[in-house]
Amino acid sequence: MELNGHILLCWHAERAGKEVLENTLKKLEKKFPIKQVVYLVQSNSTAEVPDSMGSATIHCIGVDLEDPTEHQVIYQRVRDDIVPLVQHCENQLHINISPGTPAMHSVWLMLSAGGAFPVGTRLWSSQYNKKTNRTSLKPVDFSITTYLAEIRASRQIDPELAHYEPEAKSPARHAALKRLKQYAGLNGHPLLLLGERGTGKTRLVETFLSTIKQRQVVALACGGLDSTVAESLLFGHVKGAFTGAEKEREGLLGKAKGQILFLDEVQDLPRNVQRELVRTLQDPKHRYRRLGSDEENTSDFELVCASNLNFDELRKKLYPDFLDRIAHMTVEIPPLRDCRDDIPDDWQHVWTESRRTVSTPEKAPLSAPLKVLLKEHPLAGNMRDLQRLAVLIMAWLGETTEKEAVEIAIAEWQRWDRIDSSESDLGMGSWNNRVRRFQHRLAIWAKQHYGDWNSAAKALECTPKTLSSHGKNTDQC
Repeated sequence: MELNGHILLCWHAERAGKEVLENTLKKLEKKFPIKQVVYLVQSNSTAEVPDSMGSATIHCIGVDLEDPTEHQVIYQRVRDDIVPLVQHCENQLHINISPGTPAMHSVWLMLSAGGAFPVGTRLWSSQYNKKTNRTSLKPVDFSITTYLAEIRASRQIDPELAHYEPEAKSPARHAALKRLKQYAGLNGHPLLLLGERGTGKTRLVETFLSTIKQRQVVALACGGLDSTVAESLLFGHVKGAFTGAEKEREGLLGKAKGQILFLDEVQDLPRNVQRELVRTLQDPKHRYRRLGSDEENTSDFELVCASNLNFDELRKKLYPDFLDRIAHMTVEIPPLRDCRDDIPDDWQHVWTESRRTVSTPEKAPLSAPLKVLLKEHPLAGNMRDLQRLAVLIMAWLGETTEKEAVEIAIAEWQRWDRIDSSESDLGMGSWNNRVRRFQHRLAIWAKQHYGDWNSAAKALECTPKTLSSHGKNTDQC
């Protein structure tokens, strides 16, 4: 279905559905040339819907709903299946929020408040009068926004930057983002992100955390820095503080005043610098001195640290007092193999970010071999594996068909694939950590494969409580 021009999106009204749609179109067409209607009908409805009405083509879409009053189910169906169809309709999408049940009405408002619809979407309320057979139509001003809307708005500002979808579909990522949102709301306390390489920790800080905290990010990659350089970069120095200090430097602590100071791969920060930072972090005013200076400065920065090590490994690397200071609030970002439901969205985001020319299709290919790979491969490199695969496909697209380009790219991608089975299949860390991760992954897989906890428990000959406890226990994996 190719949508263009002004689009009307609405539910079918079981009572007087045809009349409501017809009158709504007549009202709208006085101001907007509605060319197409995306008409949502419950899959068990017996409604007869015409192929067109006036000058508008009608696309009837059946939506699988057993109960039209279930807010959560309606929300998920519309968010996952309908919203992607209209994402490109900027300033041309119209939604009649009135037809359907009260639950259906509220879902439109929730999605609008969450920023799910494209920029310029217009909401309308219609009321049908049986006596006069007429429909009134009024615009709906619903300017309430949420942090979801702010994150999605930042994605629209910079669409070529790959973002995590803020409403994750997989249990593991949903729990991690929920915890991250909760912790981000508490200012003045450090935040620690843990996750394998390529899980998008830096991107989460730049998009998710930056948006929620309403602060810019000042970042330092800690790898490969010697003690003096790291100290100078962070604290700054005065002229002549050491050999080569020909002019003064403000330092990142000063630049991060009122912003987020992000220390990436914090395990590589030299120990003496860690000890210096402890003094700054334990001071409510974050006082510090530039190298070679007797004067104290203050900076009200928000500290966020990230590491690709698990907590046990990080404990061995960091100065204990420093780790204590930065780990009050810790969030583990799960690997892609534990978030299979989110990978299609991740794949499209990565494809969009990697796209450089208009000759490359906007929509990421998703052939049967690709679906199998994304569903079953361990993806030890996480987002970086997706990036490498996208680039390889793009490299071959100009020389052959999309199908052949995908086949060649997958073969090339697998040729250079490097899988550390000890980490990608069985987790990281101690025996207990790996066992807990395996149990968690098994429980999640079982639920997805068999449909629910009860069916999965019956197949695996255990209790539903056992499976659900391991499946929901993301803190332990």
